Amino acid sequence: MAHDVFVSYSSKDKPTADAVSATLEAAGIRCWIAPRDIAPGADWGESIVTAIEEARVMVLVFSAYANTSVQIKREVERAVHKGLVIIPLRIEDVLPAKSLEYFLSTPHWLDAFTPPLERHLRYLAGVVRQILEGGAAVRPAPPPPLPLHRRRGVLRAGAASVAVLVALGAWLLLRPVPPPSFVGKWQATKVSIDVGPQGVIAVPLADLLAAAFHGPKISASLVVTKLGEYTYDLAAEDHGKVAMSSRRLTFTSAITGSSISASYDLLPPGPFNAAVYPAGGESGDAGLLIDGPDWQVNFAGKPSAGIIGSWRDKNFLIGYDRYTPVLDISAGGTYRLEVLRHEQGLFRAKNGTWTQNPSMGPPHSGSYAFSGPNLVTVTSERNSLTWLRVQ
Repeated sequence: MAHDVFVSYSSKDKPTADAVSATLEAAGIRCWIAPRDIAPGADWGESIVTAIEEARVMVLVFSAYANTSVQIKREVERAVHKGLVIIPLRIEDVLPAKSLEYFLSTPHWLDAFTPPLERHLRYLAGVVRQILEGGAAVRPAPPPPLPLHRRRGVLRAGAASVAVLVALGAWLLLRPVPPPSFVGKWQATKVSIDVGPQGVIAVPLADLLAAAFHGPKISASLVVTKLGEYTYDLAAEDHGKVAMSSRRLTFTSAITGSSISASYDLLPPGPFNAAVYPAGGESGDAGLLIDGPDWQVNFAGKPSAGIIGSWRDKNFLIGYDRYTPVLDISAGGTYRLEVLRHEQGLFRAKNGTWTQNPSMGPPHSGSYAFSGPNLVTVTSERNSLTWLRVQ
């Protein structure tokens, strides 16, 4: 399939690179990104060279990992040789090493290391669109800071307002009631997760994931400390029957009765296994590539016979969120799909809105509403969870 943009990235930055690709393709800009667009059994290096030659723009997800990557240096050199416009998207405050500095002397540097990432990705899509249409992209200047005398005026006005409120409160003999706090341990009593599809990108195994997220075996917990540090864990499960014939798998969920069918390839262990590498597999793992009509998913594992055994993908994305699906296939023709998510970072909530800044991946935001001090419903663009305080 023809493409306009080649996405270059370090494997350590795969969630961000997938977000870049999803945002661009949602804007109608076709991307080529490994390993998604490498055909099963194709030569990895040859596929990358061909993809660069057929692209018009390279978006480089630039980080400390990318800065030291020999593979990325080769991809950038190839892009320069072919005359591609290179757009480094800097997701960390890192300067390019000498081996890359010469090739990255470009006016299209974009800094994206200040949250929220989504804003930078939307701007990136606009820049790429203008380049593809032959225009020049100019990054808008940030608004100037308030003059010093204006800031002092604001402070004085704010202080006066506070004084009036305090006096009014004293006059009415009212004591301010602090709003409910998220600090503590929470257990989800209701979970609703929309698995997609996102834009033009179909979510792999979407029917099975939907069965897991809306089935009886789903649980979630949240811990928020006084410093605003949070830990979020989720586990959901689907199960059913799997039929194998002519290198095709058909999964039928026992929860919903829905079925999906896809071809598969079993790849033996190897240093450059095209399924093990993107799935975050370990040395000695085999790879299982399940290829649906408009999606692919990679698993790594150590099967006992053929595809019989336990498979895992540590870099599975739903939207911009990273999950870990564990797929167990039995010799008796049944499967069990467990979907896990573990996230840590900083949590802020005020005036009905919340923001999470995870240690890995883009930030999340949304709204919340307390029903008393120990019950709160938290919503975002795709998800809604009702939390009950347990401690």
